[in-house]
Amino acid sequence: MDLGSFDLSLIRKPPVGMVLDTNVLRTITENCQDALEYHRMIAFLGDPGFGKTKSLQFFSSKKRNVYYMVVEKSMTSKKFYVELLNLLGFTNSFRGSDLNNLIKSISFHLSQSKQPNLLIIDEAGKFNAKQLLFLHELRDNTLNNTGIILSGPPYFKKNMDNWKLSGLQGVPELYRRIQAWVPLQEPTMKEKKAYCLEYGIMNDLAEELCDECSDFGTLDNKILEIRIAVIKYLKVINK
Repeated sequence: MDLGSFDLSLIRKPPVGMVLDTNVLRTITENCQDALEYHRMIAFLGDPGFGKTKSLQFFSSKKRNVYYMVVEKSMTSKKFYVELLNLLGFTNSFRGSDLNNLIKSISFHLSQSKQPNLLIIDEAGKFNAKQLLFLHELRDNTLNNTGIILSGPPYFKKNMDNWKLSGLQGVPELYRRIQAWVPLQEPTMKEKKAYCLEYGIMNDLAEELCDECSDFGTLDNKILEIRIAVIKYLKVINK
């Protein structure tokens, strides 16, 4: 094994919470800021591994009144809004815990805020058509001071296009309220090389990995495999 292709200090102790300055990060930051300031509703579309989630989490960690939620496939609509209410740090201001009262409570607290708010909803492609109907209700109740970001893979928009054409209740209305669909680009070769360098992989090996991997997720898996192999090799030669 050619150890000259590695920064061994980074192989042994890789960075934690590292965020690269990428095209995706810049696109997400600019559009999230617009959504926050001007109460816009914007959807990001990008394949897994492009850096959507990390960029959205980074933005939410740097701003006040920005709330990041992840949609889980097993979530019921009620569970989603209970978790959103908890994330906002609010209590249910209306009697009863049915879905309508939960949405009313969230809407009430957001609309009473003296500062602009932003809801970031990641993995929005896991919403079904009925769940989007409830989101339409929340949007209408809070559009004067709250922006909403939806983020998902390309099939999120394809699903919405199909539901819209089918005339499913509420979908055409919500579709109209999404003011921009922003496509996100795959990582560039320069960005992937910078990512490799941050994890201690250099020279021709980094070039080879970047040629093989079209996204950060796949690249991350390859880097982990290499790190494990190098660490095992070092243990053997240092015995």
